[in-house]
Amino acid sequence: MSAIHVVSTLAASRKASQLYPPQHPAFVEAMEGLTATIAESCASSSAGAFTLNVHQGRLYHESVVLPDETPGVTAIAEAFEARRIESLTLQPGLSTSDVAGLVEVLGLRPSPALDVEAELAARGVTGVTLSVIIDEDDAEREERDRLREQDRALYHRLTSTLRTMSSQVIAGDYHQLAAADSLVGTVVSRLMQDQAAVLGLATLRSTSDAEAFHAVNVMIYTLTLGAELGLPPEGLSSLGVAALTHDIGKAAFEYDDPSQAEAMRAMHPRVGADILSGLSPEDPTPMLVAYEHHMNADGTGVPERSEGYVGHPYSRMVAIADRFANLTAGSAAFDPLTPDRAVVQILREAGTLYDPLFARLFAKALGVFPVGCLVRLSDNSVAVVSGTSDDPLAPIVRVSWDAAGMLVEKADDTDLTADERTIIEVVDPASLNTEVADHL
Repeated sequence: MSAIHVVSTLAASRKASQLYPPQHPAFVEAMEGLTATIAESCASSSAGAFTLNVHQGRLYHESVVLPDETPGVTAIAEAFEARRIESLTLQPGLSTSDVAGLVEVLGLRPSPALDVEAELAARGVTGVTLSVIIDEDDAEREERDRLREQDRALYHRLTSTLRTMSSQVIAGDYHQLAAADSLVGTVVSRLMQDQAAVLGLATLRSTSDAEAFHAVNVMIYTLTLGAELGLPPEGLSSLGVAALTHDIGKAAFEYDDPSQAEAMRAMHPRVGADILSGLSPEDPTPMLVAYEHHMNADGTGVPERSEGYVGHPYSRMVAIADRFANLTAGSAAFDPLTPDRAVVQILREAGTLYDPLFARLFAKALGVFPVGCLVRLSDNSVAVVSGTSDDPLAPIVRVSWDAAGMLVEKADDTDLTADERTIIEVVDPASLNTEVADHL
């Protein structure tokens, strides 16, 4: 029995199912005829089963392409592709009810939500096996979402560890610091794999846990600067722990007590250094960064120090990351700046408040349009910058609102260096009543 005869009979059976109800003699005859045809084909097949494959619109049987001009071949190929069927195998002993179930499923309206395997199982079809065509865009999107959830879980483990550690180290218990060190190492590894994804995490905000979120975001921005500087992994890990604990001195004060606000602002660097002085002398970096991160490049800031005092490079790096995190988060005193404007502000303050070399490197690492920028494109669609490219004016973006202003359900990354659209402006997320983190 030829493959062409099986295909033409299958096509005729699909047509019969569309014209007649299951009780009609013509429907019954078509299903019985297809069952017999499949049985004969399986019996004559060396594999003991009959398989059809579709590739680039052409139907194959045992690596032999079936001619398009043959009746039913094009219709079956189109039916397979529309339902994302890559391969269909009909097993020996296929019953008439199995055949009827298969034909019914092949007649279902194609849609992204159609699960052919589930539909066959729901009809009790056991004599048909298949493989589906994997949508590469969907597969990439699923992998991206999986990694996103994994990264966010890591972020929240860090905030949780930091909360616990803040209360424990005041009492001289540094047990949680070892856990933080391990988590920071994981962040460093992830940063080396996908810097843009880690930067995207720093768009997360929390009103109820603002200090912990701030500390983790400062760590992320500091590590990005450290990577731009070319620090090795062990240097990045030390830098990351120091950045994560830079504000630990605030734990000794009551955040919600206005009477302690000024004392906390002025004294938390010294208090933080005292808290962290109990760490191993082999790496005094966290203590130094806690003490020095509010010392300005022009000699101002807190704590006061002698003329000519030069802070640790890590302290100067954390100071920039701390400023950027504060500028983009905003406060009761000022509205948040968009990331591009925050970078410009830091460059303006370089040489007085911040180390000019590190400020320039920070701006270079983040780019003209940093990850997390909400931008309007030349077709009036709105996107979130999700990565960098070789062209600083044409980053990788994720279009989240189309040109008509409708939210895009399945947003994919687009490299603007290969797209005719350009960025025409940076958009304030507040104007769209949205959180950037929801789109990264």
